[in-house]
Amino acid sequence: MILAGLIEDTESYRDAIASLLQLTTEVQLAGSWRDAETAIKEVPDILPDVILTDIQLPALNGIECIRRLKADCPNIQFLVLTVFEEDEKIFEALKAGASGYLLKSASPEMIISAIKEIHNGGSPMSPGIARKIIRHFQEPLMESGQKIFTEREKQVLDLMAQGKLVKEIAADLGVTSHAIKKHIKNIYQKMQVQNKVEAVMRWKFNQP
Repeated sequence: MILAGLIEDTESYRDAIASLLQLTTEVQLAGSWRDAETAIKEVPDILPDVILTDIQLPALNGIECIRRLKADCPNIQFLVLTVFEEDEKIFEALKAGASGYLLKSASPEMIISAIKEIHNGGSPMSPGIARKIIRHFQEPLMESGQKIFTEREKQVLDLMAQGKLVKEIAADLGVTSHAIKKHIKNIYQKMQVQNKVEAVMRWKFNQP
């Protein structure tokens, strides 16, 4: 039996998923919450195997909720169930600790299958989401690869990939934070990305 948790603020959808889980003998709803704050307090006492969570929640969003719960309960697998299809939301959720990403348009059968798949070590995703991720990483950093970056930009990318902040990168390289911000702006333009998460993931993927 797979113990599932659900974090969803829309009552009608939360009830629909709860009803769906009651129809299967393989998954049991261990708890449901309408906000991240309550879930963060109560989940450690329940320890579901899988938690389904929306991204848009009343106060703390689902991505931050995943990040905090994953730190305290690393064995829980998180499946995002949302309407958001934006690249930034997808990559932020995966970086926070989500192992799967489904759109709310997914069929009931797909949702149940995804819960079982994620519990067995898989990473279920809606077809459109999977295609976005594949397309994102298959796009090379232009034909010449790393040659599009200056040596300084490569250093900045390496330090960004280590999780360092702008001021830390500036200190490591002996330059001003303003200079680093200019390098990062140029990096984003060359990569055609919008944020640090996308830049770092593309950089790591294209390393030999």
